[in-house]
Amino acid sequence: MQETSDCSLSKKIKDGNKQAFDSLFIKYYKPLFRYAFNFCKNRALAEDSVQQTFIKIWKNTSLITSDEEAGKLLFTYTRNQIIDELRKENIRKKYEVQPEIYLENTGDDNKQEDKLRVKAILETAIDKLPEKSKEIFRLAKQEGLTQDEIAVYLKISRKTVENQLGNAYKKLHELLYPYKHLL
Repeated sequence: MQETSDCSLSKKIKDGNKQAFDSLFIKYYKPLFRYAFNFCKNRALAEDSVQQTFIKIWKNTSLITSDEEAGKLLFTYTRNQIIDELRKENIRKKYEVQPEIYLENTGDDNKQEDKLRVKAILETAIDKLPEKSKEIFRLAKQEGLTQDEIAVYLKISRKTVENQLGNAYKKLHELLYPYKHLL
């Protein structure tokens, strides 16, 4: 398909034309990736954000208006996707539990006893998580698997893994709040 205007491509995509979508993808993938990478300085996040943008456009062609410039729409969605992912990452970090930092920084002689106490509290809290969240949390934190590896292993989407981990961190934060003086 020869290069056509964004308006023409938008109209064809809205009508379900796969070749027009492919042309749009070829035309904008690299510029969108560069834009995304310059925005977040994270290759994986940039790639994922651009891919999610194209998926969103293809799955919901009603987002496209034939008089709207497709490039502008793609850049806006990519930027918003990155911002959403960074916001989610900040929330995950906020709720992440890292008792080892506290224990390594104390000068107590009872360090081993404190470690055991914190470990028992943590294990009890983890056991109270919903089954799926618990499984994903253990794979991530105890087995050291990445979110992508967990998604493949459990045959679920990466987004499901992200959501379950976010829920696990939030629930653990609630469960461990009474023990914050130990953490």
